[in-house]
Amino acid sequence: MKNLFYISFLLFSLKAFSQTSVSPLDCIAPFYHGVASGDPLTDRVIIWTRVTPQDFNETLTVNYKVATDNSFTTIVAQGNAQTDATKDFTVKVDVTGLSPNTFYFYEFEFNGSFSAVGRTKTLPVGDVENVRFAVVSCANLEAGYFNVYSAINERNDVDAVLMLGDYIYEYASGGYSPNSSIDRVWEPEEEIVDLAEYRLRYSSYHMDNALRKLHQNFPWICVWDDHETANDSYVNGAQNHSSDEGDWLTRKENGKQAFFEWLPIRPKGPQNTQIFRSFKWGNLANLVMLDTRLEGRDEQVPASDPTINDTNRTILGDEQFLWLKDELSLGTQQWRILGNQVMMGEITALGNPINTDGWDGYPAERQRLYNHLTQNNIDNFVVATGDIHTSWAINLENGNAPVGVEFVTPSVTSPGSPLNVGGLLMFENPHLKYVELTKKGFVILDVSTAKVQG
Repeated sequence: MKNLFYISFLLFSLKAFSQTSVSPLDCIAPFYHGVASGDPLTDRVIIWTRVTPQDFNETLTVNYKVATDNSFTTIVAQGNAQTDATKDFTVKVDVTGLSPNTFYFYEFEFNGSFSAVGRTKTLPVGDVENVRFAVVSCANLEAGYFNVYSAINERNDVDAVLMLGDYIYEYASGGYSPNSSIDRVWEPEEEIVDLAEYRLRYSSYHMDNALRKLHQNFPWICVWDDHETANDSYVNGAQNHSSDEGDWLTRKENGKQAFFEWLPIRPKGPQNTQIFRSFKWGNLANLVMLDTRLEGRDEQVPASDPTINDTNRTILGDEQFLWLKDELSLGTQQWRILGNQVMMGEITALGNPINTDGWDGYPAERQRLYNHLTQNNIDNFVVATGDIHTSWAINLENGNAPVGVEFVTPSVTSPGSPLNVGGLLMFENPHLKYVELTKKGFVILDVSTAKVQG
């Protein structure tokens, strides 16, 4: 009886913790959403927080400090930033004048209350022997605990976290694979469409302890995929957007604005909402982050549609494609690494593409990219991909000639396949070298002068 009571108490405690993991913690007020850093360069990095005000009509002045030690005895930058309702009371500072390849610690203060202390790191210059990324995607808060983020937090060998999209999901509560065995509910309960709803969904996510801790410990480099706006989105629409939900372009801009407010990403482009950009780890690696979703993508078509092979179809758009070619051919780094939302490698079943939301739905543009790699003798091309909730390692081939490799990270929580039928796919697609369709997790991408290993 005593043991039964203990087990019941333990289960109750775990359930209570699962709820508080997405609920405000009074002990960290008013910095309920923690701190974060991102988009590191050799001399600067974005630091981020959010202050929850008592009066939502006021303008807040938030102080910050950056130091080389966590006791803040050697301060290298300090100042203040203002925030208000137009920014959803988020604070984002691009701290400049930093040294390359250096750990920094930062904190924020408001009205005598201090945030948690965050840690970040700038990019190196010159000869670099190694860089290690933790690659993640697809975190459905209602589908399970963010144990993947906790597992990365236990490591101390990660230079940056690459979030390849689906940081949030837009569905109504219970609308996409909720886990009935846990007590995890996001806010708002309805599907998010307007700006206030997107903001509240990010707020709900940042209440998660594991997510907040991972932001605190490492710089993140983020791109969006579709669920930061709506499922299977493209430039002019989305599968999960209907006419009774208002104007798509307005909804898309709402999602973009909330993304830039709530994540430590550096503004870029005419409206400060472009996400394709690059990061250079000395002479070792050029990390090129793409937008295969909202920048230039044409609407998806099924494999049976004859227009799928139209040479005018694009997944990147003209501007981004030209920029990508320059990044790949003009750089002097040993490795060109692509941070990319959707699968690039060709996957067929009975001769037909199985996922035309990926690059298989845009074969002419993929061929143009492969031709550019071949014609410019770029033989150090690596693609990191998210989106499909499963694990893959793929040889990328232009005809019979190899042009690169692709590592696809599984999801943080979102559902994969109930059965691991990867062996059947590998039989038909011999360029597939690893397939696992059932498990959650992340990829450690280890880049050295000798090799890139996932």
